[in-house]
Amino acid sequence: MIVVASNLHGNAVALKTLLERVERLKENFDIKAVYVLGVFGYMPYPKETYELMVENNVRAVRGRIDHLIAEWHELEEEEKENLSELERKIVEWNWDQLGKEGRKWLRNEVPSFLAEKWGDNEFLLVYGSPYDPINGFVKPNQPSSYYESILAPFRKYEMVIVGGYERFVAETMYGKIACPGACGVYANQPSFAVIDTRSLDVSFEEFDFET
Repeated sequence: MIVVASNLHGNAVALKTLLERVERLKENFDIKAVYVLGVFGYMPYPKETYELMVENNVRAVRGRIDHLIAEWHELEEEEKENLSELERKIVEWNWDQLGKEGRKWLRNEVPSFLAEKWGDNEFLLVYGSPYDPINGFVKPNQPSSYYESILAPFRKYEMVIVGGYERFVAETMYGKIACPGACGVYANQPSFAVIDTRSLDVSFEEFDFET
């Protein structure tokens, strides 16, 4: 089994609570890995979040803000000007707070997608969508034809796992799309997904954290 969370937004408190819940789950389940889709953002604990991720061997996939932080000093000024003032402040503040080692980890150890194989099944993990891992978005509560159009070119994967604020599982003739919901902000009840890598069953764990 694997655990997948998304939209952490630099919430070290939520991450610590999630990891504690995972440790309890390990008493009954063989959890092989923990993934986070979208690490940094609005919450004020980027350095603490980075340190927890590394200490606990949590694997990560870049979200939009992560990508901007990682590439900030290489971006053209025109690209920066396309961001809102709030977005610029968030990216600049995270860049500064992460420090040299945190930025190095983000640039070198956090890709825009992960293709993983567990047993006979293959998984694609992205923050956005398979077509646009950084800026894309897969909508919840859509007809099966919508999800089939997304999965058709990626049918080698038994499951595509995406980030988002609303958890869902969509089954199609080509495979499954799953979204664990947000774990670091209060858009909905914080949650993460527990995925059986053999049967492809997906369950959701809700949790609360102290702010």
